[in-house]
Amino acid sequence: MSSQSSLPDRFKRPNQSIQTRSNHSMFKGHHATVDCPECNRSMVPRVVVYYGRPVKSVCPFCGATFARFPSGVRQFLQRFSQKSLSFDAFKRIALVTVGFGLIWLLATMEILPNEMEALGIFGSIIFSAFGLAELFYQTIEFIAKQLSHNSSHYWSAIGLIAILIPYVRDDLTRYVMTASFLMIARWILAGFAAAKSLSH
Repeated sequence: MSSQSSLPDRFKRPNQSIQTRSNHSMFKGHHATVDCPECNRSMVPRVVVYYGRPVKSVCPFCGATFARFPSGVRQFLQRFSQKSLSFDAFKRIALVTVGFGLIWLLATMEILPNEMEALGIFGSIIFSAFGLAELFYQTIEFIAKQLSHNSSHYWSAIGLIAILIPYVRDDLTRYVMTASFLMIARWILAGFAAAKSLSH
């Protein structure tokens, strides 16, 4: 009887110690309640669910929104809008542009084959345009950060101006369309680069 009773105890005691240790490590330094930003009362946020999807959490006392949960589409789009303030990408694009410019120059001087001249011309034009788009994007983000503003408001204003320009000046429509295409292409390329870096 003693051997049978001692055998379960050998298996129970390590499990109890593991559970106690894991609980202490999990909740150590954490609080189950937070302070409401509106009424400043200590509370546990209540999650609001809409058709099975969590939308936001609210304070149970005053009903103020504590946090919002983005949808799946918004989470996907957020991966393509990593607002990393860095001019490294612009520097790399500038170096590539200079490289194509050298090919163009050397082909013009007949140091390289004449067939390389077209490659240098198109490469210089395309990467110069992408460099300007990257520089414009980083400049807007830099200004917003320096002024402690939300850059989304800046981009909304720029988008509104881009929509209104063709109605005021028809001759500028092609330039607006080209600039919009460059910014969209820059956004997609930067998003894939950010997603790739996050996966690694």
